[in-house]
Amino acid sequence: MSVIETILVFVVIPAVIYGLLGVLSMRSKFAAAPRYRPGQEWDHPPVWWSANPQGLDTTRTHADAGDEEATPVGGASGRW
Repeated sequence: MSVIETILVFVVIPAVIYGLLGVLSMRSKFAAAPRYRPGQEWDHPPVWWSANPQGLDTTRTHADAGDEEATPVGGASGRW
């Protein structure tokens, strides 16, 4: 095996493989949409998320003792 063949096998081929893997891993970074950063203007509509969209029922209400107005059911609650 000559010196040129040795350099080709042990230096050039691994360098090409690492370079190709590096370019492929950076591909998604350049193709993706820019990310939101804190302080930037938010120009998207609000999105309300629910794990169970069929369970959202705004017609249900509950009234506290002494309140005559009914309030919508939902939100965070807890008992300590």
